[in-house]
Amino acid sequence: MNSFLRLLCAIAFSLPIAVLQAQPGHTTRIADHIKTLRLTVDGDADRFPVIVLDGSETLELSFDDLTHEYRRYTYRITHCDYTGAPTTELFESDYVSALADDEVIDDYQPSLNTTVAYNHYRLTLPNSHVRPLISGNYRLTVSAEDEAGEMQPVIETYFGVIDRQVAISLNSSGDTDIDRYAAHQQLTMRVDCGNLVLRDAAAEVKALVMQNRRTDRLVMAPEPTSQSAGLLRWDHDRDLIFPAGNEYRKMEMLSTRYPGMHTASMKWDDPYYRCQVAPDEPRRNYLYDEDRDGLSLVRCDGSGDPDTEADYVMTRFALLSPPLSDRRVYVNGRWTTGGLTRPYEMTYHPEAGAYVADVLLKLGYYNYQYLAVPTTADATAAGETGPIEGDYHQTENEYDVLVYYRPTGGRYWQLVGCVTPRFRTPR
Repeated sequence: MNSFLRLLCAIAFSLPIAVLQAQPGHTTRIADHIKTLRLTVDGDADRFPVIVLDGSETLELSFDDLTHEYRRYTYRITHCDYTGAPTTELFESDYVSALADDEVIDDYQPSLNTTVAYNHYRLTLPNSHVRPLISGNYRLTVSAEDEAGEMQPVIETYFGVIDRQVAISLNSSGDTDIDRYAAHQQLTMRVDCGNLVLRDAAAEVKALVMQNRRTDRLVMAPEPTSQSAGLLRWDHDRDLIFPAGNEYRKMEMLSTRYPGMHTASMKWDDPYYRCQVAPDEPRRNYLYDEDRDGLSLVRCDGSGDPDTEADYVMTRFALLSPPLSDRRVYVNGRWTTGGLTRPYEMTYHPEAGAYVADVLLKLGYYNYQYLAVPTTADATAAGETGPIEGDYHQTENEYDVLVYYRPTGGRYWQLVGCVTPRFRTPR
């Protein structure tokens, strides 16, 4: 193993997601110099980025600019439909109270005693300048001047504002219409729309379901299998069968002075500290673990403020495996901003017999998994857990349900329901 580490340091299920990837928590654009983008609610990194309309909750967006130069960042919010497309039937004044078209992010701090210098930016919503007026799906766009002096988007991410009008119940079973207590989990869903006026439920209500906040594994539920007195039911719906996956792997880097949990080495190699995550192997069975379903947390030993005192480390992930025929391999978690994109794609190193990815990460705690994508698939393909992690019905997964409503004759899609339960389905 030591020689392997030296070598490394020297060198199903496709789901119909269409254009539905622009959901709360998903980022569709981010500039290369921006890292550690986070959306939290009331300071809780585990909360789904949905706040209550006219409530007391606060959404916080934060990110680091690794150029370490002050940039005048501005932001604006845009109301969208359930697919993430801007709502064209509304004027801006219909959905947001704002003092200006683009507000400046004026809360920023430079990093302190880090080898990688950065500025940490933060904004909260609602605030005294910007306040959403209606419920729905919102795009938050952050822009900065380019070299020509033109304002260009550098971040496009999404959050939700909810006016809760429906009650959602969700159950998961390993006894599915595909297999019995094997590789899948099937959801049964109820949406009580008693407070809504429904003339055509299939056209007026859209229910979206995500597994572990992965927009590559998102489905829009089809028409309910039954409806009675405003209660919509989805029973034995094959579109609500998900590959079960396995528990997330986890690692931790708390200091540049020593390795952390599931890391093999930490050393300086100009211009970065470099961390070698302990090599992983494909899993051949279910592995019980208390994971956080892809969560990451910024942490730093001896720090009063890890947001500005945690350093950045070039982190090497390694998967010991023969090459997977006709598959691309990605390291994945909630922290892999933008999902299955090039920065998180792994490269096969024949001399090491491993897939390898180098990712610049801030010190902290990380859940992660390895996903495979067919080389012939398009950009919307779902990552497969089966080839590397395996699919086991016992796995605990989070299922996020969003319910949107647009009455006949209405001008926009309201967000009227949201739940995020976790399920484990023992036999």
